[in-house]
Amino acid sequence: MRLSQYIIVHLFCATGQLLPANEHWAFKSPGIPSIPRMENKAWVKNPIDAFIHEKLSTHNIIPSNEAGRARLLRRAYLDIIGLPPTPDQISEFLLDERPDTYERTIDKLLASPRHGERWGRHWLDLARYADSSGFHDDLDRPNAWRYRDYVIQSLNTDKPYDRFLTERIAGDEAYPRNLEALTGTGFCRNGPSNDNNVKAPQREQYRLDQLDDVLSTTASVFLGLTIGCARCHDHKSEPISQEDYYRILAVFNTGGPREYLISGSTQKKGKKIKGPAIRSFQDTDIKARSTFVLFRGDPKARGMQIKPSVPSALKSIPFPEPKPFADLETTGLRHSLARWMTSLKHPLTWRVIANRLWLYHLGDGIVETPSNFGTSGSPPSHPELLDHLTQQLLMHDGHLKPMHRYILTSATYRQGPGYENKNTPGVEKIKLFGRFTPRRLEAEIIRDSILHSSGNLNLHMGGPGIKPRISPSILERSKRNEWPLIKKETGAHWRRSSYIYVKRQLLMPMLELFDTPTATVSCELRSRSTVPTQALTLLNNPFVNEQASHLARQVKDSIAILLEKTLGRPANPQLMAEADSFINERSKVYTDKGHQADKARLMARTDLCVVLFNSSMFVYID
Repeated sequence: MRLSQYIIVHLFCATGQLLPANEHWAFKSPGIPSIPRMENKAWVKNPIDAFIHEKLSTHNIIPSNEAGRARLLRRAYLDIIGLPPTPDQISEFLLDERPDTYERTIDKLLASPRHGERWGRHWLDLARYADSSGFHDDLDRPNAWRYRDYVIQSLNTDKPYDRFLTERIAGDEAYPRNLEALTGTGFCRNGPSNDNNVKAPQREQYRLDQLDDVLSTTASVFLGLTIGCARCHDHKSEPISQEDYYRILAVFNTGGPREYLISGSTQKKGKKIKGPAIRSFQDTDIKARSTFVLFRGDPKARGMQIKPSVPSALKSIPFPEPKPFADLETTGLRHSLARWMTSLKHPLTWRVIANRLWLYHLGDGIVETPSNFGTSGSPPSHPELLDHLTQQLLMHDGHLKPMHRYILTSATYRQGPGYENKNTPGVEKIKLFGRFTPRRLEAEIIRDSILHSSGNLNLHMGGPGIKPRISPSILERSKRNEWPLIKKETGAHWRRSSYIYVKRQLLMPMLELFDTPTATVSCELRSRSTVPTQALTLLNNPFVNEQASHLARQVKDSIAILLEKTLGRPANPQLMAEADSFINERSKVYTDKGHQADKARLMARTDLCVVLFNSSMFVYID
């Protein structure tokens, strides 16, 4: 009965639903577009600008003038390393009149170890990284942080993207006994899990649910495809059948979690691992498991048996023959999948990463749905530019740092935040990149910038996550209180926010308020909310006030230095006058309350620091 049900539902779902793959732009191999010819050559810094200018011209839009040097410097610092420039760095840049000053600054920032810490955050969001398991128990994952450090290090060394991808899917198969590659496979284990509460009858269903998380995340992050719904039926809008889903599932079906001792021995079945370990994903049962199409995803309702492969719509790129190592218990299937995904002719993989780089730098993607390049996603606003960026990435052998530099040195990126022709109707509704779009900083960058301004930022890299102070009232509501009660933070708590312990059921309140993701599913792009509680937090949070006090004691009466430390730009006369007036008014308030003049002035400077931390000039990148 179940088999007949499967056949009926399969036929119903398949009829008239699947689109021919050759009709959709994303399933066609990237071309090599011609660079548009331009009359306004003075504006162009590199070919990116020619593509942008051509589209702007069709809408009679004039690109924005280049942003001021100080604004551009702060933008580059926050974008590349996630920290504002110091007063000395601002002064050095503005006094350097050489024509390539900006380009050399970009190179210096890309070479900084802070680059991996800042850009690692994007990749951890995509990988739904956390230091705890989630669900009701939300148990600790003592070694999860090794994956976070792996991502940061990979970005700092500018690991080619094809290797970066391969290590996360099949590091154990492609680079056997390489601890770094094994750590990369932690990508497949970052999702929520509930291992301790699964009873015997539900274990196979639970195992398939975990593999579905791996499969869906892999497809959305690297291929820009949503395939999860094909687990139960043919995809309603994409050329992905239920058989396609199980073809890819078969690639992962023999794999599972495995702990790998740093000393070199793998976990033995039925025994707990001792000592420092790597959370890896490796083949665990290569002989016992076959893959079947499952009616509604039910492991008890088997349909036809399926062999490992790739979606039919993408079979123009052949699935490589597996090459398992003779002395390893592995099928080599995940390595085959990685080789298939990183093929130079693949229509999706390289476009997806090129679009993500553009999105994170410009605020909007060429494809506005970065994890959905299918027919239900958004079409590219500049298809030729996307293919051009893709080809540039391939020309640089998959290295990402040259692509960062290529985008950052374009005239498009260097534009100011305002339109030159303000009266153009509907200009805000058109994603044409005719200006730089201001956007609020991520939660972690706000916290890091506060610490950086106060001079208290601890730049120690790597290691287990830190647990800064959380209000006792919030800790009391936690189901499993494994967070220490801290009355006073020290320098050990003032590390970069990339190293904060990510507990799924107890996110840092300040970070959560500014839209840090829950790590439940892959986060392609963070929300950018604006709510009153954000301002209230920046005005009243003990951490903010504490750092403001540190900064106020440092700068004494140097208002210019105070402004430069907080805002990351030179202090103009008007702003200095307003700040001086504020300090004088607040000082009078405190002296009227009986405080000594020096004390009153210090308290006034502290208030000014709090106000600056809450200002749009601090919280936004423009």
